[in-house]
Amino acid sequence: MSYRRSYSQRIAIHYSGSVSYPASQSGGSASYSGTVYEDVNVNIDVDTDSFDRSIANCNSNVNLLTGSVVATEAAQIASIDSNAKKIAGTIIGGFFKTVRSEISQQIMELMNEIDSHLIKLHELAKSCVDKQKLMESDYHNTSSRYLKIFDNLNKELENRIFELNKPAFVFKNNSNKHADRITGNDMVSTVAVFGKEGGGLQTKIGASIAKKRALDTINQANVFLWKQKKLDSTINRSMLNENTTATRFAPVCFIETYEDKSQIEKKVYQPDFLLKTNPNELVEKFKNQNWTATEKEKKDTIQRYFNAEVNQTYSTNDPRDNRVKEMIVKIFDVNSIKSNN
Repeated sequence: MSYRRSYSQRIAIHYSGSVSYPASQSGGSASYSGTVYEDVNVNIDVDTDSFDRSIANCNSNVNLLTGSVVATEAAQIASIDSNAKKIAGTIIGGFFKTVRSEISQQIMELMNEIDSHLIKLHELAKSCVDKQKLMESDYHNTSSRYLKIFDNLNKELENRIFELNKPAFVFKNNSNKHADRITGNDMVSTVAVFGKEGGGLQTKIGASIAKKRALDTINQANVFLWKQKKLDSTINRSMLNENTTATRFAPVCFIETYEDKSQIEKKVYQPDFLLKTNPNELVEKFKNQNWTATEKEKKDTIQRYFNAEVNQTYSTNDPRDNRVKEMIVKIFDVNSIKSNN
């Protein structure tokens, strides 16, 4: 767009010089100088049409360039998005493929391991069945042997009982034979005639046997009382009525437990029948003892008594009692026991 600019300024012009005039009575030369001021006005017309046209053309080109840049940017963003999706899809596909491959390998390893375990379990099951059959055979053999032993014992006991009470058994057999002989033949008809005599005779025989057994019992009681009296007399003669000083031993339990903040708690458990002793005194005595390893004979004795006590306490087949029993046996360590020799 064309425009005009006007500028106005006063300009000072200095001047000087000299003039000469002809010679005369007063002839010669003269000098002059001075300053003249002039206002100068300048109008400048600027023609910008061609520049404006070039700017408009440049603006159009810039707009086209901007459009192409925006289109290029959009295409680049679309390309980046598409490529990112492809890369992400490839990475995810590869990741899942790797995971599937890893899982497949683990499944194959686990299947192989399971197959080996199944084969081992089949072998163990077969071994268990064989052992069961062997145990059944051993059980039958052992049970038949013990049944035979018990049958022999029963037979021997029956024989001994028969020998001890032989008169009674003989009398019973004779009575049965007599009764069979009476009721099993043609003499049954004579019962009415001889019943009174036979009944009286059997009654007298039974009374005689009862009296004989009562007399034997009284004699055995007298012998027992006599032996008891003799034993009491012997004990009374052997005992001494005097007081002696002796040492009485009793167990005392000393326990050290570790609590929080590394604190050690010491406890002493004493039997009720002992006089209560100061626990601190007992602890000091425990510390001052010379504890050494226990001898093998004592270890075997302790182990034997420990096993007997555990078996007596947990004698049922309850699963919980069995677990407690196994844990007690596992915790107990006879080699850690020390004594004061």
